[in-house]
Amino acid sequence: MLKFMSDGVRLPAGSSGRQERAERILDVTAGLLLRHGYKRVTIDDVATGAGIGKGTIYLHWKTREALFWAVLQRDAARLLEQILDQLAEDPGLALPSQLMRAIFVEVARRPLVRALLLSDAEVLGALATDTAVAAAQRELGGNQNYLELLRQQHLLRPDLTVAAAGVILGGVMRGFFADQDADVAVPLTEQADLLADVLHRSLETEGEPPPDAVAALARRVSELFTAIVTVQRSQLQRAYG
Repeated sequence: MLKFMSDGVRLPAGSSGRQERAERILDVTAGLLLRHGYKRVTIDDVATGAGIGKGTIYLHWKTREALFWAVLQRDAARLLEQILDQLAEDPGLALPSQLMRAIFVEVARRPLVRALLLSDAEVLGALATDTAVAAAQRELGGNQNYLELLRQQHLLRPDLTVAAAGVILGGVMRGFFADQDADVAVPLTEQADLLADVLHRSLETEGEPPPDAVAALARRVSELFTAIVTVQRSQLQRAYG
């Protein structure tokens, strides 16, 4: 057993060992949530899996719900960080068809984020109806602020209001996420392409978008996602420290 994982070891606040221990606790909790679901995972289970006493877990998170939410928050932050990296490489990713395609593919690799987006009560338990989960769903699958940025750059279909676009985007994304693990004879990449086509036809203006407008949208979307990640990471860091 690594020293920082040893039961009873008092690691200094802000130390790398304390942060590594917190990450290990989150890793173990994530695995248990995926295998057993919210109702069947206890703090004792997490402590046993991490090789520590359950009192050590409470040094980082005061409640079971806070621990489980941190697991979801960390995965959502990692997803957005991945999207930010892609945006830096390709500003065209900021358009709805391409942005949501990228998120769709990333969510397929992150089943806990998918459970969050679908309010999966089996995995999330009481968290499924939490206001923090609803906020995370809006950030990842139909953010009104994002759609407003799209409108400001004249890249949203002119006959749509932001509210109407939000209805379309949210409904389409929930439908595609719900079928992501379904037993259908359509590979993930083809599903992602179909999603992109639906959103392109439903939300985006006709013709080739002006490069300047796309570049401006990409900058604003990067700022929006960076702000979200900063808040998530700040909240996580308080528990790590």
